[in-house]
Amino acid sequence: MTYRPSSWMLSLLTALFLVSVVPASLTAAESTSPQPPADSSQARDELPFSQLPEPFVEKTPRNESAENRLQLTTLLTKARLQDHRGDVAGALETYQRAYRLSPGSANILQEIVRLGFLLQRNEIASRYAILLAENQMTMTADALQRVAQYCLEDGQTERSIQLYERALALLKKEGAHTQALGIHFRLLGIYQSHDEPKMAARHASEVAKMIGEPDKFELDGVVEQFTNGGLRSTYEKLGDVYLAASQPDKASQMFAKAEEIESSPEEHLVHQAKVLVARKDWKGAQAKLDEYLAADHRVAGQQPYELLLKVREQTADTPDAAQGEVIDRLRTLHDASPDFAPLAYFLAGLYAEQEDWDNVIAVSAPLVAEESDTDALSNLCQAYITKADWPALVSLLATSLDGNYNLDAIREPLTSLIEDQANWDAFAAYLKSLTPADCPLNERIGIARLYQLASQGETAWTWAESAFPDLDNQEEARLLMQFGLQAFRDDQEAVAEKAFRSAIKLGLPKSQTSLFYFYLATTLEMQDKTSDALRTAKRAALLDEESALLRSRIPWTLYHAGRTDEAVKEYRTLLSKFADDFENQQTRQVIRDAKRLLSAIAGQKDNLPEATEWLEQVLDEFPDDTGAMNDLGYLWIDNQTNLGRGFAMIQKAVSNEPDNYAYLDSLGWAYYRLGRYEEAVSTLQQAAELADGEDGTVLDHLGDAYLALGQKEKALSSWKQAADVLQDEDDAELLSQIESKLKANT
Repeated sequence: MTYRPSSWMLSLLTALFLVSVVPASLTAAESTSPQPPADSSQARDELPFSQLPEPFVEKTPRNESAENRLQLTTLLTKARLQDHRGDVAGALETYQRAYRLSPGSANILQEIVRLGFLLQRNEIASRYAILLAENQMTMTADALQRVAQYCLEDGQTERSIQLYERALALLKKEGAHTQALGIHFRLLGIYQSHDEPKMAARHASEVAKMIGEPDKFELDGVVEQFTNGGLRSTYEKLGDVYLAASQPDKASQMFAKAEEIESSPEEHLVHQAKVLVARKDWKGAQAKLDEYLAADHRVAGQQPYELLLKVREQTADTPDAAQGEVIDRLRTLHDASPDFAPLAYFLAGLYAEQEDWDNVIAVSAPLVAEESDTDALSNLCQAYITKADWPALVSLLATSLDGNYNLDAIREPLTSLIEDQANWDAFAAYLKSLTPADCPLNERIGIARLYQLASQGETAWTWAESAFPDLDNQEEARLLMQFGLQAFRDDQEAVAEKAFRSAIKLGLPKSQTSLFYFYLATTLEMQDKTSDALRTAKRAALLDEESALLRSRIPWTLYHAGRTDEAVKEYRTLLSKFADDFENQQTRQVIRDAKRLLSAIAGQKDNLPEATEWLEQVLDEFPDDTGAMNDLGYLWIDNQTNLGRGFAMIQKAVSNEPDNYAYLDSLGWAYYRLGRYEEAVSTLQQAAELADGEDGTVLDHLGDAYLALGQKEKALSSWKQAADVLQDEDDAELLSQIESKLKANT
């Protein structure tokens, strides 16, 4: 297949001005090097041994810092030679390894990005481009924008914000107003979605200034492209941003601008009411809302009704009185427009708060089948449960099914029903009176999914089976997938197995059938049916020999079954086939997981060089892999090598995920290895608390740290707790070590 990199990658590559060049120093060295004699071997033979210099012997061993500098120099020299000789892949991998010895080096990062794009390993290049952007202050605004966009798409919002802000500062210096406006809009939206109203308002002010004077900012003719929905809707959005930031005066100005651009009197009344509510002018807000409700009250959805309730809660004698007044007011409007769903559902919510279930049903039931709403469905479900209207509840199950045949919209009231034994028994008795022949298709599916929610897998399966004949193959496959995965999550592997086997029999395309084989293999292995699981995993792989994901189920099954030597062999086979496929991102994740697991196996066998090498390879490709950082740092610390680098890696892992007790355990153990025992105890106590005292390794480490501080009784208590936990974890080796510590210290 011919690869075509995405446009943003090409633009980034151009913007970085990353061109392949032969290092001048290397070229010069080669051009001035004397040529060896024709018979160089003879020349060497004639050299008397007495003339050889004495071997260099260091008087003092190098410390870790000096060793790191030597390794870095060696790697950089090797990388430049590889690049010069055309071994681009080798040079890339060597530069990646060198980077971790000199984090933040813009020169190394630049080489990695250049070589990554050159090899069309664009995801790798993009990851390092982020690091380059964060460490190279001379990067262009265009490049910063593109890297920021990649961060945003990759879910790295904080990094995206920082890069966009830097790009914005550069664009303003350059007078590039059009691009600056686009970034202001982007940052406004990001800050708003991440609940940072003050920052959103800062960018709203810039947007308002620029679109208000397009001639001054040279934006005439391009403003429309940035204001999706038109200028009116943009000013309305800016007004809402200011309200969220508690700046009602600025919000009022924006809403006035919106009305000036395109008049909508009813909407403007709602905007004015919002501003008055923000100013706590309850009387003025009430007047605007009264005027709106007397006109066309169907323009602005539920928002006016929410404002009305808020105003009345501030002015009525009691909250109950306020709610009653609003219900009376809205009921009159509803009677005049019973098919207006926003009003009906808001009113039903008020009735639900009062536990007036008859009115919840009366107001919302006629509408949900045609215009469903999550809150309305949930309230209606609770009403039917409270009224013990089981036929209506069964019908609602059908209405509430989403596109994947889930009941998420009414999960909360259904869960409460299941947990109420008396109520559930009553409903279950009604369900037992039904047969599939009594129920339409979606009711059968709804009942099946309800029984799954109640952890009654076999009964759920009976009802699901009754639905299959009325579904086409694709819909049956969709239901079987959801049903099987839910059964697997609920530890009902036998039921999940039935679902996946049924799906396999449908005769679907290979791409779908292979996935069901994949899930079936997992389900079989979880039932300790290893032989069947292996056969199934191999069938999945044969159906799509180009899928690393499907192939990976074979070694995973062997590993789960404790057949680690076979698992290692199969994982190496997987890597030999797929390690060089850099186009498929799913494949890259599979390769990453394989290397992480190979490292774990090597660690279990005390093969430190191999365990660390696999993790180094993971970090070569995924430099921000927090788990790999922690694991590699821990391996080094635990084996008392590379203490400085290991400690820094663990610190970064904890910084990324401060509530991860495993990372805190690594940090605590690092403090212990460095002799900082008080910090070790403090950190390990935090890790043990987050683990709820259920991790034997953490408790063992805490005991060691206590003992190092001379707190023997606390150490013994921690070790005893660890021993109790490890009895359940079935870790015989660690348990034996702890028992030896207890014996030696009592």
